[in-house]
Amino acid sequence: MADQTIIVTGGSQGLGLELAKYHHNNDENAVIIILSRSEAKLINACKKICNNTEFSKLEEFDTNKTRLYYHPIDLSNAGKVENLLPLLAKLPTIQKTYLTAGGASVKLFRDYSISELQQGINMNYSSSLFLSHVLLKNELCKHLIYFSSEVSFFPFIGYSSYTPSKTSLKSLVNILRQEFPDCRLTNVFPGNFASEGYAEENLTKPKITKDIEGSSKPISVEACREIIINDINKGYDDITTDFIGWVLMACDMGLNKNWNYSKFWFLQLILGVFANLIIIPIYMVILKYDINKYLRKAQVSDKTKKQ
Repeated sequence: MADQTIIVTGGSQGLGLELAKYHHNNDENAVIIILSRSEAKLINACKKICNNTEFSKLEEFDTNKTRLYYHPIDLSNAGKVENLLPLLAKLPTIQKTYLTAGGASVKLFRDYSISELQQGINMNYSSSLFLSHVLLKNELCKHLIYFSSEVSFFPFIGYSSYTPSKTSLKSLVNILRQEFPDCRLTNVFPGNFASEGYAEENLTKPKITKDIEGSSKPISVEACREIIINDINKGYDDITTDFIGWVLMACDMGLNKNWNYSKFWFLQLILGVFANLIIIPIYMVILKYDINKYLRKAQVSDKTKKQ
């Protein structure tokens, strides 16, 4: 990684911070750049990454002084992302860009405000779309790592502001793989991991959503990072972080024309066909019953409150 650059969006906390920390500690000659909206959070993250040693703003880029830089930016603002180009063009070869920026707000659709729905699109789709366009159009990066979600394989109640954007990312990567065959494009589909964002989304998550998700415990952010790094190094480009994610990918793949570059893809193909023909139709009947039961109960509760 000598004379090469690694960019991490959403690098001020959670998984983005852990990925930046990993590469700073393990790729001793690489330049690390973290992007996020809050300058205060970015400075705090840099202190955690390099143990309060030297770091600087991206505008002051100088590899003789430091190899850790931060840049506050709203990546959902197309104009601001385009203005990044002069700064990015001055960097050593950008080897990897982790597009981890995003977050989930989990509620019933009627409980969102319009601004919250717009924020979901900005955080989870536009922030990756605009930066990857600048990088790919100008041939600035060799490897882009996108972050979709397990729920993009199986959308369900409560995730109306989150899942559509993450599913759009999945489709975007499939298209870009056709248009940019010489660039490595990885798509990660994380399950639950114990980040700040996960704790926040649970504050508003409806009971029916928790019931469908089940009692699975989130893995640590560090464990999630290790799975992702190990699978990338092994050459996988469709990555899940737990077994249920692998099964859901299989169901998506089983009767799907798109091929995945994932672990044991041939078993996923067989499982996916079997599950789509037999298991999923039965499960969807059960799931529909549970959701209707929840909604009927909620309607009764609403009527009682009005009375």
